[in-house]
Amino acid sequence: MARFDLAAMAKRVRPGTRRKAIVLRDIDPPGTLATNLYRSSYLPVVLAWAAAAERIIAAYTSTLSELTTDAPADVRAEIDGAAEQINRLVLLLTPEVRDWALRTEQLFRGKWRGAVLSATGVDLETMIGAGDVRASLETSIEWNVALVKDVSDVTRQKISNAVFDGLRNRTPAREVASTIRNSVGMSRKRATRIASDQLNKLTSALAEERRREAGIDTWIWRHSRKAHPRLNHQARDGNEYTDETAPQDLPGRLPYCGCRSQAVVTFD
Repeated sequence: MARFDLAAMAKRVRPGTRRKAIVLRDIDPPGTLATNLYRSSYLPVVLAWAAAAERIIAAYTSTLSELTTDAPADVRAEIDGAAEQINRLVLLLTPEVRDWALRTEQLFRGKWRGAVLSATGVDLETMIGAGDVRASLETSIEWNVALVKDVSDVTRQKISNAVFDGLRNRTPAREVASTIRNSVGMSRKRATRIASDQLNKLTSALAEERRREAGIDTWIWRHSRKAHPRLNHQARDGNEYTDETAPQDLPGRLPYCGCRSQAVVTFD
């Protein structure tokens, strides 16, 4: 819902303009924001599992050599203890996620203000704030906290599978150790991709909200230029849409979509 009419404000600032539309500057969020999210909120969990993996490998090696009735319980206790410790860590990371979301919003708001000012001469500094996009911020925070926990849970499951399949098959310790370390490495790569995707998700939501609160209904699809794009998204690059004519899968909505929307201020 529009909170103000940017087109009308722009006409008042520049009454002599004869342009039918003004395309605002495209806002492409810097990749450092994704790196910051990964390092502050996802990497601590990955590193915790990397450290736990070495203890679990040692427990597996000992268990395999003993082959006693209680030995599998010992290695399970090592895995469960690590998971409990990391679950507590996930809770402590929530403020880090919140801080990242707020800093991302602040940076995007500054770029949006600059794009509007440059294109129309209207300064929105006193008209927009973080409170306007609270729902998107809270959604992003909760989503990331859930994803951090999921990274941990998936890592635990992969390690457990490697350990207990190994015990059942009497797999040599060096092979199980390699599988466990590879599982942690895969979690690291997955967490990196998730952080990048979550940056796209949040900034896409912010772009949509800022555009709508300014009464802007028209926008241009900007493709991400990723190496392996969705072909239908690639074909939409440069196409102009309104909220009524837009496809259902909006820019940045689908998993790992890096496309963006570029606002167009239209004049009657």
